[in-house]
Amino acid sequence: MKKRIAAIDGDMVVYRAGFASETEIKWEDDIWTLQSSEPEMKVIVDDMIEYAVDQTKADDYLMVFSDKRNFRYNIFPEYKANRKGKRKPLGLKAITDWAFKTHNGVRKNNLEADDVIGMLCCSNDNYVAVSGDKDFGTLNCEWFNFLKQETSHTTQEEADYNHLAQAMSGDSVDGFSGAKGIGAVTAMKLLDKHGATWSTVVDAYESKGQTEEDALLNARLSYILRNPNEYNEKEGEIKLWNPK
Repeated sequence: MKKRIAAIDGDMVVYRAGFASETEIKWEDDIWTLQSSEPEMKVIVDDMIEYAVDQTKADDYLMVFSDKRNFRYNIFPEYKANRKGKRKPLGLKAITDWAFKTHNGVRKNNLEADDVIGMLCCSNDNYVAVSGDKDFGTLNCEWFNFLKQETSHTTQEEADYNHLAQAMSGDSVDGFSGAKGIGAVTAMKLLDKHGATWSTVVDAYESKGQTEEDALLNARLSYILRNPNEYNEKEGEIKLWNPK
């Protein structure tokens, strides 16, 4: 019997551990500083991993991290540009390097952690994805959302539906806006009414004065890799998503 393996979103774990360990300190003359404890960060990471493994009943785990740069920047230079200037937690690099070395770290050239987890979990039924990122709903696999403490088993039909919905609504967190004026609720209503097809997505964009090229860009940005055949690891090249 295959070992059950939890593929944990390392990016999210270390970010949350970093911010959780920060403490405000007030000095004389109303001066405030912020400090962080690396030992405390490590304890938080250890606890989050233990919790994830316990909740998923995994025999083993991997911590998956994003590469410094990924293919989405090549097709859309403004990808995540809205995050520029936003403060990262203290000690992020140190805790990331430690977690990678200590906790079975995995990183792939030109990919985000989501893509690596997607390829592992969608092509191996003994893997379970662990993340609090809503984008994991676009993957046809088992997914434990540790923020909501919920486990779901997303079918391919459901994953495809969720991907088309996000292709329409975009992702403000990652800096791409989708079809003008169409949010997640409206996107789902359109798919339910007109069918969960690529033509429904294109019609939504064209109704807003946008083009199929706009729709395709957003669909590619929001698509998380699911199959190792979509990725050439040696060259770091991606087979970009195309409509069926």
